[in-house]
Amino acid sequence: MPDLKIDRLVLKAGGMDARAAKRLAEQVAAGMEGAPLAADLPQRAELVRLQVRMAPPAPGAAGSPGATPAALDRLAEEILAELVRELNRS
Repeated sequence: MPDLKIDRLVLKAGGMDARAAKRLAEQVAAGMEGAPLAADLPQRAELVRLQVRMAPPAPGAAGSPGATPAALDRLAEEILAELVRELNRS
């Protein structure tokens, strides 16, 4: 696995409470530690922008989709997968 340094990871989580947003950011950062990255990553990638949206709750589901740990886990996995795809593509 190549050495990877991320100077800044910005997460905009509109509508999500601060505690859930912090947990989501921590999950994404932790996931990057073991992410399957290509060995030939460019020496310097300037900026990677992603947009990942949380799926709406199923009809009849209780609470907001961001309120459950399982929903945050799924969203963190989606963000991580998209980030890895983008880094390996660059």
